[in-house]
Amino acid sequence: MDHPHKQPNEVEQLKNQLLKQVAWYCMGLHACLIITFLYVGVELLAIVNIMSVATWWFGIKLLERAQQSLALRIFSLEVTIHSILVCAIIGIDYGFQFYLWAASCLLLLDTQLKLKQAVLWCTMIIIMFACTYLVFEQPTQHINYDQFAPYLHFLNVVVCGIPMIYTIGLIREITIGQQDELEMLAAHDSLTHLFNRRYAHNLIQQAYRSCMNNQQPICVVMADIDHFKRVNDQYGHEQGDEIIERVAQCLTQHLNNADIAVRWGGEEFLLVLPGYSMLKAQKHLEIIRQAIEAMTFTNAALQITMSFGVAQWQAKCDFETVLKQADIALYKSKHKGRNTITSAPNSH
Repeated sequence: MDHPHKQPNEVEQLKNQLLKQVAWYCMGLHACLIITFLYVGVELLAIVNIMSVATWWFGIKLLERAQQSLALRIFSLEVTIHSILVCAIIGIDYGFQFYLWAASCLLLLDTQLKLKQAVLWCTMIIIMFACTYLVFEQPTQHINYDQFAPYLHFLNVVVCGIPMIYTIGLIREITIGQQDELEMLAAHDSLTHLFNRRYAHNLIQQAYRSCMNNQQPICVVMADIDHFKRVNDQYGHEQGDEIIERVAQCLTQHLNNADIAVRWGGEEFLLVLPGYSMLKAQKHLEIIRQAIEAMTFTNAALQITMSFGVAQWQAKCDFETVLKQADIALYKSKHKGRNTITSAPNSH
């Protein structure tokens, strides 16, 4: 159940904007049809289109009040009634029956309708479309512009299809955007935007296999912010979050695209450095260590340092083993007084 203070869903807001654009398009179309039917002498259909304009205007107001479901049902009902009335009066040669397809598509956008209900209603509308060819083959009122019927039929198919294509295309883009965002959220830590622990495992294994296949070295680094719990208690959790975020930014700035940075937990970080020998990793970590030590904060008394433990990931060595080696090296850095880098001895 949604909470009463829940913010509107971003996707629903985008869909609402899209539907308003389509609604204005349809309202303009009905306004043109008022003039058209008055010109050809079918006053009843001109009056029907005046009512259609009012209906779409009312639907736009519903969309502005975030009553999307009701608006969609009204739009679908209006299109269905309008199409059937026009076909009943002037016949099917002019192509107004094709708007029934648009009516069925609109109902599918109503997420408050259960899928089975939406499919049932849409199927009924499509059956109505098929029935127009059986029931309305002969018009009840002839107009003196039969020679233009094929062109108007063509135009109605195009005019009906454009909003359908536009709507489906934009919803496709919204869906892709949401999928990318969900993948981003699933893979990254919300505070630091580094990879999270769960997602990183597969990425790390892929990096290791690539290095082994290409006979390249690879290093694993455990890093920990020094005295973080004390700083967090003294300056507060907001300051603690800022420290973690700033450290993560510093790590990101000093790493290459192929490197993997993970928030391993709390104030602890894991770095995987493909293509790095132990010596190269030590030199690179020293640059990072100095950059973190040089960071300044609003509170001038606050200074942050970081300890590192680095291990060379040897062939035929599993991740848990090299991780433990890096963790032991990190412990030694802490034991030596922190703010330093310790290398684990190479082992197979």
